[in-house]
Amino acid sequence: MAKQWHQLEKLDHKALKKLQVERDKAQKQAQDSEEKKRRMIIGVVVLAALIVLGVFVVIMRKRAATLAFQEDRNKLLFSRVTDISGKVDHRHIGAWEALREKIEFDKEYSFKTAPEGSVTVQMQLENQVKMSGKSEMTVMPPALADKENKVEREPVILKRGELTVAISLDGRGILVVDSSDVQVTGASGLFKVIYDDEKDKGEVVVKNGLVEVSKKRGGGKPVKVSGFYKVTFGGGEVSAPTQASVIQYDWR
Repeated sequence: MAKQWHQLEKLDHKALKKLQVERDKAQKQAQDSEEKKRRMIIGVVVLAALIVLGVFVVIMRKRAATLAFQEDRNKLLFSRVTDISGKVDHRHIGAWEALREKIEFDKEYSFKTAPEGSVTVQMQLENQVKMSGKSEMTVMPPALADKENKVEREPVILKRGELTVAISLDGRGILVVDSSDVQVTGASGLFKVIYDDEKDKGEVVVKNGLVEVSKKRGGGKPVKVSGFYKVTFGGGEVSAPTQASVIQYDWR
């Protein structure tokens, strides 16, 4: 009988030990599962933080690039007065004021000269316009490309008088002078646009290089004028090029 009780106790001990092992195993598995969940949560949080940080960095870089792009773009809008002689008036909006010192500007600016006056304006691409006495012009902000910082057009309006234009190497085909009903595009070289607003007549004289004269309202191909030639315009018409005695004009 004692032997049977001993065997039963031995079996109970084994069963209890096995149960304890299974409990320990289950507890360890639960702990491992919780640890795995905790690590997963930490991993998700870290990943989310990295994603947010990455998005923030991208946004800041994009913003910095946009600001730099806009800053460079704004610089391209500036033209500057490089020389003043005699009586010259200027204005942006409002009344005319005397121009007493060289200025830089990035808005539409108008200039007019007394008989003894002259003013020289240099554009962004170093194209240069010099207005003689008894003249008036408006220098417009340059037209820029939509998606890149590139000057596509430098417009100037000659309302009356005489304008001497020098085209730089970088500014070829960019500067356009509007006068009366024509547009004069400087492909290269040195030329003059002269316009009498009272008679509505003018001429384009080319000392060297190449100029294209076209009608604002369209009609016909642009007239190409090369060195030592000129065309006249007025009344909606542009003449054929004829030889010009360029030494009769002041090119200073």
